[in-house]
Amino acid sequence: MLLQWLLKNVIYYLICGNVSVDVQDIIYDSRQDVRDCVFVCLKGSRADGHDYALEVIERRARAIIVEEGMDKALKEKIRAAAREKKMTVVCVKNTGEALGEMSRAFFGYPEKKMTIIGITGTKGKTTVAGLLKNVLDRGGIPTGFIGTIGVFTGKEWIATRNTTPESYLVQKYLRMMADHGCRAAVMEVSSQALMCRRVQGMWFDYGVLTNISRDHIGPGEHSSFEDYLYWKGRLFFQCATGIVNGADRWTPQVLKNCSCRLETFGVAGDSCLLPSAFLNGKTLSKVFDWEGGDLDLQWRCGPGIRFTVSGFKDSEEQRDIFLKMPGKYNVYNALPVIAVASHMGIGINQIRAGLAVGGICGRCEMVGTVNGGALIIDYAHNGQALRSVLEALRQYHPSRLICMFGCGGNRSPLRRKDMAEAGFFSADYLIITSDNPRDEPPEQIIKDITDTLLDLCRRFPNEKKAGFFKVIPDRKTAIQWAVSCIKPGNIVLLAGKGHEMYQERGGCRFPFDEHAIAAMEIEKYGGSCCQGNLSMLNS
Repeated sequence: MLLQWLLKNVIYYLICGNVSVDVQDIIYDSRQDVRDCVFVCLKGSRADGHDYALEVIERRARAIIVEEGMDKALKEKIRAAAREKKMTVVCVKNTGEALGEMSRAFFGYPEKKMTIIGITGTKGKTTVAGLLKNVLDRGGIPTGFIGTIGVFTGKEWIATRNTTPESYLVQKYLRMMADHGCRAAVMEVSSQALMCRRVQGMWFDYGVLTNISRDHIGPGEHSSFEDYLYWKGRLFFQCATGIVNGADRWTPQVLKNCSCRLETFGVAGDSCLLPSAFLNGKTLSKVFDWEGGDLDLQWRCGPGIRFTVSGFKDSEEQRDIFLKMPGKYNVYNALPVIAVASHMGIGINQIRAGLAVGGICGRCEMVGTVNGGALIIDYAHNGQALRSVLEALRQYHPSRLICMFGCGGNRSPLRRKDMAEAGFFSADYLIITSDNPRDEPPEQIIKDITDTLLDLCRRFPNEKKAGFFKVIPDRKTAIQWAVSCIKPGNIVLLAGKGHEMYQERGGCRFPFDEHAIAAMEIEKYGGSCCQGNLSMLNS
């Protein structure tokens, strides 16, 4: 494909060579074969592609894309080496943006062939995306998926490392979805993806904002909470209709100056916090466009909740919904699913079927029962998420609520304190173990958690009895202990790993299947396991 065609939506200038050259592929990882390809020098948090440009030239790349502001001495070396090899060097303002636009052109703008739904927010992205895929599939719209738990192209599942892959992969997967007969694609759009231009140039038919809390701030992520809010909001400059959490205190700031049409969702009794200017003159007393109410917790082979919904354009009546996931926070996850599906012409019966079919892998997922108690796996890996799921499970009145958790390494130490506080106040018994220690000693992470727990004991002496937590550093052993603790009426929550099939230690990912370990222990004690969410979703 001609480089000139790939650059048709990119502002650039030539350093040397010409753009009338044919390139076989777009490469942005110098470890790949670059021969006869165009190499894009991406700036990452850990590496800068410009540092590998001279090596790429020697390996017979056909063209290189560099970024304005790069080191002048290196720029001259690249120019000289490229001229000697009769190669093309193009300079752009932002190589991330260039890669996004070039990838769209290379794969033939596949997003134009499907309805595209982007979902952003601190928590709930995977749940909303997964539930929406279930509902759309039930409604006769084959739907692809891009998110934390992987990619579904319509025919196959592909594992991914990031919530939102690099723009080249996003476009490649969308192309595969279109070729495999998908008519829609739901994708999680992280703030990091927006900041790194991984969805550069894409137009979303619907954008969803789940909620906002303080997270992903620090080295390699966002410089401040304000920066985090800014990048979250960029999705709503790239979509036609925004379906947003009207009760979240940060929604107005995220949507500042946004250009899309807006609809709100929320639960009756919560206030709509969007100023009327955002909502075409609607007043603050106006109910949410999509409102859930009459919440009723129900246990149907696991935790669930029944609620009513109003907002359907074809009727002013409320519709009954049963969601096979617990808590008010999951009603907030279901409401934008209902809104988008309704806009796309899915009937109420198909919506009900998609929401009642079961949860998402590792999202408050019922694994099985043993000795009259239940075991659940959830991805909660920060304080607020852990608190939310524990409080939701508490509403089912377990005789004892047991929580096993750790905390990831190479992340803010404040997470350890937050998770310890969530467990201390919301669970009856805690098992402290290892999560993904990454490059940190797991013993230190565990010590940070237990130090917080002991400090809380001193400050709140009547809150817990002695021996309310146990430390088991090896996660497999901790799971085995957790299952052995289950007695009638107990709920045991294994928190932190969710869908993950690995444990990350010392820069390596080692196979670790929490579901399989838990299921084996349940069967050992004569319990029964639920049907798993195969292929990550109920596809």
